[in-house]
Amino acid sequence: MYKKGLDEMQLHKKNKIGNQSFLMLLYLLMIDAGLYGYGFRWVDYPANVMIVISICAGIYVVRLITSNAYVGPSTEKGKPVLKAFLTTLIAVAVAITFIVLLKNASFSGTDQIDDMAAPILFIIAAIAIIIAVTTSIIIKIRNNSDRE
Repeated sequence: MYKKGLDEMQLHKKNKIGNQSFLMLLYLLMIDAGLYGYGFRWVDYPANVMIVISICAGIYVVRLITSNAYVGPSTEKGKPVLKAFLTTLIAVAVAITFIVLLKNASFSGTDQIDDMAAPILFIIAAIAIIIAVTTSIIIKIRNNSDRE
């Protein structure tokens, strides 16, 4: 049980919230597909799915945090104020840089933005997967070194 860092109640809450979020994702995608079939298009194809997935993932994470099922009890006694501040600062800097680069790109029309939507979403998803895999590898290496 220590490997995951969550107790049984937290695991139960996490699984329950995960199942509910998956069902919400499924229903929202089905509604979106049904509306698309009737001719209602609120966003072009790759972006509409990514928006629905992002909303469901955001709701999932917020519900996990509010129900105290995101991380287990910490063995460290320190307060991670500096780490949280630096993470927030880096996120704001990346967002500002991205906004400045998009404004300086001077798109002439929305067709160029629509053409770029799929590659941008693919690159963002690939980066997120690489970060997740790298994090899991580092955690496994750290856990293996702690056991020895």
